[in-house]
Amino acid sequence: MNIARSFEKIESEKPLLVGAFLNEKVKIAPEIDGEIKELVNDEMVCFEKGKVNKIFTFGKISNQIIYLVGLGNKDDYDYQVLEESLRRINYQLSDEIIVDFDSFIGALEPGEVIRRFIKTVNFYNYVYDELLSKKFENNLELKFLTKYQLENEIEEAFNLGNAINNTRDLVNKPYNYLSAADLAEYAEELVKNLNDNRLAFKIYNKKEIEDLEMKAFLGVNRGSDAEPKLIHLEYRGSDASPIALVGKGLMFDTGGYTLKTSMNTMKCDMAGAASVLGVFEAAVKNNLQVNLQVVICATDNRIDGGALLPDDVLTAMNKKTIEIISTDAEGRLTLADAVCFAQKQGCKTVVDVATLTGACVVALGNYVTGLFGNDEEEIKRILSASHDANEELWQLPINNNIREQVRGSKVADLKNSTGRAMGASGAAAFIEEFIEEGTKWLHLDIAGTAYLTQPSYKEFYGATGVPVSTLYNYLKKLEN
Repeated sequence: MNIARSFEKIESEKPLLVGAFLNEKVKIAPEIDGEIKELVNDEMVCFEKGKVNKIFTFGKISNQIIYLVGLGNKDDYDYQVLEESLRRINYQLSDEIIVDFDSFIGALEPGEVIRRFIKTVNFYNYVYDELLSKKFENNLELKFLTKYQLENEIEEAFNLGNAINNTRDLVNKPYNYLSAADLAEYAEELVKNLNDNRLAFKIYNKKEIEDLEMKAFLGVNRGSDAEPKLIHLEYRGSDASPIALVGKGLMFDTGGYTLKTSMNTMKCDMAGAASVLGVFEAAVKNNLQVNLQVVICATDNRIDGGALLPDDVLTAMNKKTIEIISTDAEGRLTLADAVCFAQKQGCKTVVDVATLTGACVVALGNYVTGLFGNDEEEIKRILSASHDANEELWQLPINNNIREQVRGSKVADLKNSTGRAMGASGAAAFIEEFIEEGTKWLHLDIAGTAYLTQPSYKEFYGATGVPVSTLYNYLKKLEN
């Protein structure tokens, strides 16, 4: 999607997009306003939230078509209604759209309106056609007509929207197009293309990971013939203490010897890794004043003669031992070593993102992300960020009972699964065991929200890019 940065009056035959409230007159041009009023009176157009009305102008104005977008009652209009109203605005309307931007503002702040406008249209204009022989023609250019100067807001929203869609591309790729090595190469190329002297990166190979004694991570990789990769990116956008974004990077998950009954869509088990790379991209492009690190332990979880077995005991980077109850509880093993690594790099705030548990999907469904944490101030901050992003989070508990279950192994310090009951909390409690005293920690379980096989709100099938927007807003709130 392209954005025109000219705000002057445009004479064009291309469609004009106008926001319209219930019970308010539409004012576009004298030549056409009367006929629109008649259509409203005859109930041939509707301005209910999200309704897109197509009107032909028959040469009365330069635009051959007007799309009137229903915004509902003006008294109820807010940013969420704005985003919901724009879900049908995409390449199927036209390859170029002239936007009467001021008609979408209402009583809202123009800068925030245009940020959400661009992010939303970019999101709903997304397609994944990399592997199709016939591609979608989804090129779309927006040209805004407005009295406001909004170049900075447009640039920020455009960068964030592209980062979200790049995240979706990564998650949608099948494993034979995106292994751990491929993801590491993507991360390296990302840093190089950003071309910023505040950036640094290192990709660790298997021997280097062994030297770091990340044996929980390596245990998951034992059944694979593909080498694991530890990806570490740094963005020194401020002198503050570094914040770590840790993403689960299971490139494909068979469940190991605790074999899954269905493996379709398990390519999305690296959505946490993809999302933190997306946040990194947006933060750098938009020059956020934060000190940011990204840590990803990337591998697949497969089966061969040397693969991890139930009853095995692994030793994590911090020397805690782990009894393997289920080889399908593998993501938390990689995250254990990843959060230890991040803390060794000096990060006193750690946010991990993972498609971790089916239990979270059962509890919260496909449109609410599970949230855990050990610091109430950080929890409030990320909940506020998620509200601004229109990505819902719901805080779930870690209580002493579930902690005792995690520590309940008879042969090791911890066990890697506590069963189905409180499964999301059990997984979070396991990761918590690797968080040092004094470290602020947040855990986002995106198992239900990262990938949609039956989208409910006109999204493209597959990856959603959750929670890139939330984490970007969270980092903005931490700027110095």
